[in-house]
Amino acid sequence: MGFLRVVELFPPLFPSSERGSERVGVGETLDRFFAEARSVRGLADVMLVADVKSPKFVEFSTLEAAALLKERLQVDAAPVIVTRDLSRRKFLSTVLTGLSLGLGHMMLAWGDDYPAESRSSNVRDYASLAESIREAALLKRRLRAHARFLAPVNVDTLTTPRGAALAKERLRAGAEYLLAQPPTTDLEVLERHAGVLRRTGLEAKVILNVFPFRDLKDVLECEKYFGWELPATLRRTAEKGGGALFEAEKGVVEGLRSRGLPGVYLNTRGIPGMAERLLS
Repeated sequence: MGFLRVVELFPPLFPSSERGSERVGVGETLDRFFAEARSVRGLADVMLVADVKSPKFVEFSTLEAAALLKERLQVDAAPVIVTRDLSRRKFLSTVLTGLSLGLGHMMLAWGDDYPAESRSSNVRDYASLAESIREAALLKRRLRAHARFLAPVNVDTLTTPRGAALAKERLRAGAEYLLAQPPTTDLEVLERHAGVLRRTGLEAKVILNVFPFRDLKDVLECEKYFGWELPATLRRTAEKGGGALFEAEKGVVEGLRSRGLPGVYLNTRGIPGMAERLLS
């Protein structure tokens, strides 16, 4: 397929409360979503519609958002479907709907545990993400559909036998590519990540991640929020300012291309203009 550019977009989000916020209508929110998608249409081979969970917003269905992008803009849009949040029946019906809509890709993710204070619990109908991918792939074969499944991987765990085994199990189950996190932050980290992929035989199947950071404070906040262990080189770069961070991220994109790796997975963090800056 060449160099696959997977660009993440936020789905349409609606304030869960009007208090303290400007009232936004459905039409206006959708118009903004389509405008954001159009701005990256020429830079993305797959638009990944992220699953965003926040008490501040009511989220539009990622499946419906992806279907609207396909219908209105004729683009390949992939909804993120979070396995741990769905019963087996709901998960398979969601995948079936995506297949019937002719979506080119779907991202099947495991998802996080709900925090104790939420007073909710995850469904856990599946023992692993690979099990849900396997059932989705079986459904796809029965329908003779052509959608391709994506799945996540923690690139830092690939240095361990268990981490590498989990990644390969997801591929054997039916995932075409694994989208990596934590991000590949600079050329030094790219060299390390590429080496891990080469040693594990996953070089052609893992798409490394580029995540645009704003400054040192943002780096530290993201590290805490996502539970990442980011390299010391990133902090040193962040101390030089946003321009230095951008140059490091741009260098990673160029490095991914020059090394013949399968693609780039770009988080836009809700700002699609990031794609133009980093991928054009």
